[in-house]
Amino acid sequence: MSFLHDKKEVERLIRLVADRIIEDTTYRFIDKASGETLDDLKTVAPTKDVWLKSGYEDWKYWNGVTHIALFKMAHLLQDQKYEDYVLRNFDFIFENLDFFEKQFADFDPEQYAPNFHQFFRLDRLDDCGAMDGSLIEAYQIRKNDHWLDRLQKVKAWVSSGQDRLQNGVFCRNYKGYTTVWADDVYMSVPFLVRMGKMSGDTSFWDDAISNALGFHELLFDDSKGLYWHSYCTQIGEKGVAHWGRANGWSIVAKCDLLEYIPKDYPGWEEVRKSLFEQIIGISRYQTANGMWRQLIDKPDSFLETSGTAMFTYAVAKAVNEKWIPEIYSSIAINGWKGISENIMADGQITNISEGFNIRQDLSYYYNRPRPLNDPHGLGAVLLAGVEIHKMKDYQDYMWY
Repeated sequence: MSFLHDKKEVERLIRLVADRIIEDTTYRFIDKASGETLDDLKTVAPTKDVWLKSGYEDWKYWNGVTHIALFKMAHLLQDQKYEDYVLRNFDFIFENLDFFEKQFADFDPEQYAPNFHQFFRLDRLDDCGAMDGSLIEAYQIRKNDHWLDRLQKVKAWVSSGQDRLQNGVFCRNYKGYTTVWADDVYMSVPFLVRMGKMSGDTSFWDDAISNALGFHELLFDDSKGLYWHSYCTQIGEKGVAHWGRANGWSIVAKCDLLEYIPKDYPGWEEVRKSLFEQIIGISRYQTANGMWRQLIDKPDSFLETSGTAMFTYAVAKAVNEKWIPEIYSSIAINGWKGISENIMADGQITNISEGFNIRQDLSYYYNRPRPLNDPHGLGAVLLAGVEIHKMKDYQDYMWY
């Protein structure tokens, strides 16, 4: 049986989502005390009341994912506006850094987190991996000394400032606990692999491979073929959840790694094998409509779009790049069908879990809200659509 997806419909949907993001990006500000909308900050004091009017210009890792996806869309569709959008975002950010740096200097992290605070904070991988990974791509298109200064700062911090276990695996230290999160494979790898390519320093590739394999060894549950969300060194136990998006972050990160690092590089094949292991694992839990669940292995957990998009992207990417056999194509095709049902006519996306930290109670994962068009899943949906669009017609394999 031959399966041919409708490329025109795939393109229509990803343009719908991307164009909605562009339309909703205002490049304006709001004074929450007065309710006044501000076109610029030239005559405004840096008080805590001044905020971005939309969140798509903020320095957030989920916007970095969207940037990377839009660069891929620009290349696939030969449409300059998607590339121009990302470049404009970075121009806007760097033009307004002085204002928000002054605001950041006075903020209390226990009360609120101002815009761009992750740019200035730089004390965890969330603050740099995806956003600075996309900044590297922007810098390759248009050289900018301010962008390069930022990249050099992050380059030094990731190498010597980020917390690690004794074996070099990235970790988080907070309130006496040292934890390893599956999310952090993606919070690191996009920057590492791009910096290795940009700088010619292959130690960044070594770091990416070592971490991808180190996370896999520590978090992969052989009995289910899934990642646990976390591990705590003091307790010596894995977390309670096979959370969809955490599994998604790790699998997308491996695709990034395999794309940027040459196939003959030491460790590349081991990462490919670990990716294949994950794909086999997640395939066992895909539901009848193509979706995966918030808690992948819990049939009473809700169907969730961001994790589904990440898995769909990874399988489609792996097939397209011939990292895995094409007989797995139907997993991605069915995943895209499920995603499509969650794209509304106005380009907004439903059933994306909000962001959160690790927890030791499953009920917390079960009960996460799903805000309409939550930004944690927008880039993932675009990535999935790009790879689905690139897939060739394939022959379904039947055994008798």
